[in-house]
Amino acid sequence: MSGLRERLGRLRGPSAAQVAPPTLPAADGEWAQLGAHVETSPAGSFVMRRRVYGADSVHGKYRLSELADVAQQLSCFHDRDAVVRLEELLFFDTETTGLGVGAGNVPFMVGIGFYTGELFTVEQLLIRNPAEEHAMLVYLQELLDRFTHIISYNGRTFDWPILKNRYVLNRLKLNDAKLLQLDLLYPSRSLWRNTLPSCRLSKVEESRLGFERVDDVPGSMAPALYFQYLAEKNPSVLEGVFVHNEHDIVTLGALAIHFGKLLSGEIEIEPEPVIELEEMFRTGLWLDKMGRSAIADNYFDILFARLMNDLEASNPTDQESAILLLAAFYKKNGEYLRAVELWKRWIVIKNASIALHLEPYLELAMYYEHREKNFAQAIFYAEEVWAKLWRRRSLHRGDKRQNEVEEALEKRIHRLKGKLRKAESHPFEMNSLAVKGKNTSKEKTKTRKIKPIYVSEGLI
Repeated sequence: MSGLRERLGRLRGPSAAQVAPPTLPAADGEWAQLGAHVETSPAGSFVMRRRVYGADSVHGKYRLSELADVAQQLSCFHDRDAVVRLEELLFFDTETTGLGVGAGNVPFMVGIGFYTGELFTVEQLLIRNPAEEHAMLVYLQELLDRFTHIISYNGRTFDWPILKNRYVLNRLKLNDAKLLQLDLLYPSRSLWRNTLPSCRLSKVEESRLGFERVDDVPGSMAPALYFQYLAEKNPSVLEGVFVHNEHDIVTLGALAIHFGKLLSGEIEIEPEPVIELEEMFRTGLWLDKMGRSAIADNYFDILFARLMNDLEASNPTDQESAILLLAAFYKKNGEYLRAVELWKRWIVIKNASIALHLEPYLELAMYYEHREKNFAQAIFYAEEVWAKLWRRRSLHRGDKRQNEVEEALEKRIHRLKGKLRKAESHPFEMNSLAVKGKNTSKEKTKTRKIKPIYVSEGLI
């Protein structure tokens, strides 16, 4: 055992035990060109860059001080009765050495933003070597007690877990049990996942906040630039990374204002169809989910009017998709009359097409069979589907799914014709059954939500 220890000692070299972690001088001069300085505390030192935005500061189409008016609306993300204070919101973003969440991924820069009165302060904490990480984490740890919410963009599943790992590795305690994560990536995807080419923060701020970055350093380049700095020790290499991170933090503030205004109903829907139809639907759906039903209904009403009156849509595919989405929403909520109007509208638009899209026809057939007891109308729409299937039969010959749909339609039409014959032979009995069915359905809606009948159930 002693021989192994001696060999290891020779490999380390005679002065291995005396080697100390490298320390850099507090050279404020070379960091001053970036607007930064070396922050020193009993825990150690690191680089700090601080920027303060005044009450009149504007980021895109929003003034940063506007968040004070709508900060309370952000309570919808967690407890709707909780009080959200402006000065207790911490905007958070990191620049890391990689994309994983393991121990080898180090956040070499932590950007934070917070309000003090009408001033918005951005602080960026940078470590010049691994030895400075402890001091940076201690500074952030002492700051967190002031805040109740962490506002980020993909921070809940990426940035924050990485930071928590660094506290564990540095043997520091991070008490974040009372901190609420408000990740703006998720509402952004809810609204714009199908209408924007990407939900990256830079794309969202450009298209929805009206802020366009100039000569921006992509976040994907930040690790390479940091490693270049470690090799060259030239702070100017990191100038673009500082600016990129600062923009991310300020954009989080502007995006919080945007969602706050949506939740409060302050964002008016343009009289002209500027907003894409699907985006309008998804905005209403998100507002309904967040408990803003009255504002959501306004979006749905305007969307319904556009879909019913827009004879020559600029994007027919978008129009057809929005009709089906809104009809499904109305059906789920028991508003069958509007759903029926939309399905009929879709059929009018697609009348000349032989596209194999059966949902509106089947929905109408089920509606007239089960809710109106109008079997003649139900047969009409079921046979319309049958005719479309036959016109497309040559293109889907031998298709198993096609055969299953045809068999289900044959059974449906046969059942409907049997009901129609029975109704014609006993008209008074069927009329009373239809009236009774309508009355009982109305009574049930008062006590419990009606379970919708889906197409897949109707085919079985």
